[in-house]
Amino acid sequence: MRPRVVTTGTVRGAAKSEQDGQIVTSLIVAFVLVASVLASVRVRGSMRTTQSIAAVTGTLTAVHERQSTFRLLNQRFATWRELEARGMRLPAEQAVLKANATASHWFVSVRDRATGVICDKTGELFDQGPNDHRPVCRDPGR
Repeated sequence: MRPRVVTTGTVRGAAKSEQDGQIVTSLIVAFVLVASVLASVRVRGSMRTTQSIAAVTGTLTAVHERQSTFRLLNQRFATWRELEARGMRLPAEQAVLKANATASHWFVSVRDRATGVICDKTGELFDQGPNDHRPVCRDPGR
């Protein structure tokens, strides 16, 4: 009997198949890593936006309280400059974009510099508290 000889084609085919499997596995691992990084960045951005909205909303609550006090003393709402003159300050990462006031209404728009989130709030003569008119927030970058 003759010993059976394995041809080089069979060995090459097995090596090629193993190499193809490694390439596919590498591509799958790379895809999973890229997807994980993108998801992580998106979650981090979402958390920053949520924190930013909470911070600006807190600022707008403070503005409402100042406006209520000013209204009680002066029978009208204060302009932003009048509030600043009486000690109203925003955190360094926030800025007023627009503000106005009349005898019966006030409006202020505040932007968070770090995230770009903008929140607007209005107040009226007969508001019972800061939650009568909730702030409207938006992220212009999205």
